[in-house]
Amino acid sequence: MPFGNEGLILFFTFALTPMTITFRSKSMKVKSILVDALRILAWQEYKATNKDALKDLEYGGYSLFAEEWEQEEILKFDYRELQEFVTGLEYNVSELLAFRTDYYAKKNQSMRNSKSKGEANNYSDEELSF
Repeated sequence: MPFGNEGLILFFTFALTPMTITFRSKSMKVKSILVDALRILAWQEYKATNKDALKDLEYGGYSLFAEEWEQEEILKFDYRELQEFVTGLEYNVSELLAFRTDYYAKKNQSMRNSKSKGEANNYSDEELSF
């Protein structure tokens, strides 16, 4: 056998994992981005509210937040319900989309700056405000 047993196992594992092409509607794509923007806002608030409890935890305690985030009802909302939720928070869709874009732009810039200086990533979500 040219690959040995490991190669055959890997081949069969890959062969049993179907891959599909999917097309998401525009509203589903925007919904996904909105949920991510709300996750960012929630994480910032979570960190501010629980600053002392999270200060010595790995990654600033994000794993604790992530566990709670997975239980959030908004993850089950359809697009219309999510829009209503956003409006209830006194935001609009465009604001949240722009906020998310700015968040990732600043995060990426911070990571590039850290790498160019040979430093650890000291990026903080608290640097971003809405």
